[in-house]
Amino acid sequence: MKSRRLVEMVYSGLESQRVPVHFETVEKRQEAALGDVLLGHAWVPRWSNFFDEGGPFRRGNEDLTKWVRELDIEEGYDWPPIDEIVQETLIEFKKSVEDLTNLDKFIVLEVIGPTEQSEYFLCPPRPPSGFNLDLAYHTFDFGVLTVIAKEKAKKLYDKVANYVLELIKAGTELDWVDAVRVADDAFTYGGPIYPEWFMKELYMPWHRKFTDEIHRKGKYAILHTDGNVLARNYINVLSEMYDGLHPLDLAKKGTVIDAMRWINEVIKAREALKGGTVFHTGIPIDLIMLDDISASDVVQVVSAFLNKHGRKNLVLSVTHRPYPKRNFLEDLVFEKVKAIRRLVGLRDLDVKNGVFRSDRSE
Repeated sequence: MKSRRLVEMVYSGLESQRVPVHFETVEKRQEAALGDVLLGHAWVPRWSNFFDEGGPFRRGNEDLTKWVRELDIEEGYDWPPIDEIVQETLIEFKKSVEDLTNLDKFIVLEVIGPTEQSEYFLCPPRPPSGFNLDLAYHTFDFGVLTVIAKEKAKKLYDKVANYVLELIKAGTELDWVDAVRVADDAFTYGGPIYPEWFMKELYMPWHRKFTDEIHRKGKYAILHTDGNVLARNYINVLSEMYDGLHPLDLAKKGTVIDAMRWINEVIKAREALKGGTVFHTGIPIDLIMLDDISASDVVQVVSAFLNKHGRKNLVLSVTHRPYPKRNFLEDLVFEKVKAIRRLVGLRDLDVKNGVFRSDRSE
């Protein structure tokens, strides 16, 4: 059965012939060859520069009170026309995946949500270590803003969210896009990062607008948010809006023992839901990338996950992309990937010099 149909069956609440898998990576041809789902980034190109240069509203070494007082959301950044942002972003999205649409994969368009994007508008420049490790970071200054300058936080969030909404509207017009994933982290393992007013007045209402638009165009809506969404029952509110959730990153999972405990937390999440929300999870990326974890260890964990969760309402997915400067085709990592594929009934791939000989659907 074709990959797209497999995933559609899962979203329809049906038992598929096998559980679909998703090995998300920046290498999109590799991603398509390894699994059933192909995710493309509809990330605003010019805003990605904030990771290197710092965001336009970054605090730097400025006194907190002075920074907040002088922060001007309207005039502190030359806000581009929304249609210009939408056009340049979709051009890059199409470049990344359009040549692979003939492979009949379940195609997901991912946008960065307004919470993460607002943090990026305030992030500091990337330090030298960040360039060496290929890592970007922010310091949760938007979170600080939600506590000490509510109106300015709201103004920034609303402006960014309008761009996101229009990008979603345009992206869902593409016939070959099956789903939209909104990546919008708002939780740690301890619960929500941001104050309750923010979650109620901004996060949830805007995400309702996003999912309403996605569903209006007949697409599936998926939310990516790290951390413990079980806290304060947020998972139930989110699952009422979203058809799928990723990555159910509810607890640490860097060892086999921790991963087994994490599985139990995911089962709690499943039991907390009344509907058939699809979980995109089950393969801890930590275990895939760590050299002291064997392929048999990974199979043990993934098998336990499948046995406890079941194969219904599941797209078996890595919790995150590979670590920076790492790759699924590294020898030990690829052994783990192949072991998972065999576990769910997929054939071994023929790879030569890092290139897949065939991209045919299975």
